[in-house]
Amino acid sequence: MQRINRPTLFLLLLGLLAAGCLREPSRDNLVVRLPHSLKEPGYNTKLTVDGTEIKGPHGRLRMLQIEPQAGKDNVSVEYSYWPNTYTNIIRTKVVPFNEGTRMRVDLTSEDLDTPDKIKPIYYPTPNAVVDAMCKLGNVGPNDVVYDIGSGDGRLVIRAVKVFGAKKGVGIELNAELVKKSWENAGKEGVTKKVEFRQGDAQEIKDLSEASVVLLYVGEALNMKLRPILQTTLKPGARVVSHRFLIGDWRQDSSIMVQASNNSDLQETYQLHLWTIK
Repeated sequence: MQRINRPTLFLLLLGLLAAGCLREPSRDNLVVRLPHSLKEPGYNTKLTVDGTEIKGPHGRLRMLQIEPQAGKDNVSVEYSYWPNTYTNIIRTKVVPFNEGTRMRVDLTSEDLDTPDKIKPIYYPTPNAVVDAMCKLGNVGPNDVVYDIGSGDGRLVIRAVKVFGAKKGVGIELNAELVKKSWENAGKEGVTKKVEFRQGDAQEIKDLSEASVVLLYVGEALNMKLRPILQTTLKPGARVVSHRFLIGDWRQDSSIMVQASNNSDLQETYQLHLWTIK
């Protein structure tokens, strides 16, 4: 066997490195596993570490080289993504930082210490479907109707104006939509019977005033609301959801409704009813 001297070996290794056959030891110290997100235009993802956006390839497994902020022994990893076309989820996990150690964070599941922020898109419910939701919930003069994610206020407004509910309350994250709701209520002459609040549905702690709750917010947010619905609504209160179920919470009934959508085309809508026992 021919022996290779050290200078020749060094030059050989240098050549292999230059050719890409060998790689320098990786300096990446954070491995991030990401959930599936839509790739369609308009559904952009965003990965940040301690508030700084991470640019580059958008694979579901990311290798990063990071440094914690001065005086901190952890990093906050946040990912904004779209599991479907109607829900934006912002997921955060805090990772302890150990110098010289490769850290791993799995963002495919929620961390209960840093709960997901869920932002459903605004998509107006056709009035015919609003009326069908109120009928399914048996809305009448003795009812206080809450709409969570109330958009332009139409469900609350029609509940009090068309079905005679004594009070309607809308909770909406978007300040511009809250303003629009008050304008719409003024046009319909029902401002004294309605209330619109700017707020995050996930921060609701008590729904005991409501006798009917109307929902059109997606499965993820429905599940976030389920404990509050079950523990704070009084027996006999009704929950009506447009399209989306609430996990394995068995509904009392479901109906199909034929109505014109916002483009004036016929569409089939599914509504679900639960009654608090």
